[in-house]
Amino acid sequence: MSSPLTGQRSRSELIAELYERHAAGLFAYCHDQLGETTSAGDAVVAVFTGVPAGEPPARAALYALARREIYRRDVSYALPSVDSVADPATALIERVFRDIRPHQREVLLLSAVCRLSSSEIAVVLDVAVDTAQELTFGAQRRFAQTLETATTAARSAPYVVAGVAEVYNAIGVAPVEDILARLPWRGPSAAVRGRVLSALLLEDPGVTTGSLKLSAKKLWPTTPTWPLPLSNPDQATDTVLVQTDPAKAPLPRRKAKHEAMTEPMPKMRGSILNALGDGRPGRRRAIPAAPTAAAVSAPVAAPTPAPAPAPASPSVSSSSSSEVDATFDAFRPAEPDPAPPAAISAAPPVMPKVAAAQPAPVEATPPIQQESGPAAVLEAETPKQPAKIEARPKKRKKAKSRDRHYDWVWELVGFLICLAIALIVFFSVPTIVTP
Repeated sequence: MSSPLTGQRSRSELIAELYERHAAGLFAYCHDQLGETTSAGDAVVAVFTGVPAGEPPARAALYALARREIYRRDVSYALPSVDSVADPATALIERVFRDIRPHQREVLLLSAVCRLSSSEIAVVLDVAVDTAQELTFGAQRRFAQTLETATTAARSAPYVVAGVAEVYNAIGVAPVEDILARLPWRGPSAAVRGRVLSALLLEDPGVTTGSLKLSAKKLWPTTPTWPLPLSNPDQATDTVLVQTDPAKAPLPRRKAKHEAMTEPMPKMRGSILNALGDGRPGRRRAIPAAPTAAAVSAPVAAPTPAPAPAPASPSVSSSSSSEVDATFDAFRPAEPDPAPPAAISAAPPVMPKVAAAQPAPVEATPPIQQESGPAAVLEAETPKQPAKIEARPKKRKKAKSRDRHYDWVWELVGFLICLAIALIVFFSVPTIVTP
């Protein structure tokens, strides 16, 4: 290690001195509380490596750090370390020490084995000084009473070796510190010292890290930065590859059928609904051809002239009527043999060639009376629609049959039956008793 230029000791020298002074007591305390050598060694290493730089901490502060490390680790059950055949007196002391309560055993260990004062125990346990004194006195009294009972029972055994009997007699008058000193307390191994010193060498700025070949476990798979990079680091150069381009918006895709929004159904008039309900299912209806303008305009000129305004142009009226018929016929079921409109068949043929091409006889109908006003023109232009097919009668919902309750009838019948039984018994009893 390099010598400091300011005349002050370095942190590594300070911790090395603290280790030589308090490592044995700290390891015994951690081993007794944890019950395992490995966990006790880890706790001691964590205590000495966590000592802050500057002035050396007090002994109570080191034990307080050790107690904090103990509560961070799991506790395991330790088997007895003393053979009851080779040394029955020491085995008896160990059994009594393990049988007392855990908090009393901790206070007894700190006061009798580690030789801490009441003020130091108060710092370690984070309690008041008078509370620490009461805890220490109660733990020692409990241990002394239990040990006295155990030694009395051991002396009353049928066969006791003379040397063991003398030890039992000495235990009864010896102080608690001397009694607990007979137990084999575990000490730190050389590996624990090496771990502490190696950790100090890594923290010492005067020591070059190139000469040390220590295996260090990486706690992070990548560089300890947040947020983490988008890609894995390059293992060859140990650099981080970060995407500089901003994230591009995803391309629009075609929506699937199940993702398409449902459109509202169009509203339909009552006549269209009736026409849809009258047709046969599973058969496509044919749309009849719209009448020509010449055929529609013929019946307009046939009636006798009347004092009425001139009719509208046949081209406009025929186009409007054809649009209306086409719109309606799209939803109306087509009939198997549609008959020609009555207005067209009643009119006299204007063109003889066209009339000869239609030899089918048509029943004559009375001519339509001409009315005054544009209403007559519209009625003449619009062909008469065939009679609507009557809709199928809808099945009426059956009215819910009311449950008719005849409870009063059943009650009356039951009453009459009981009355009949009572009368039969009444008139038959004298006959049975007096034959």
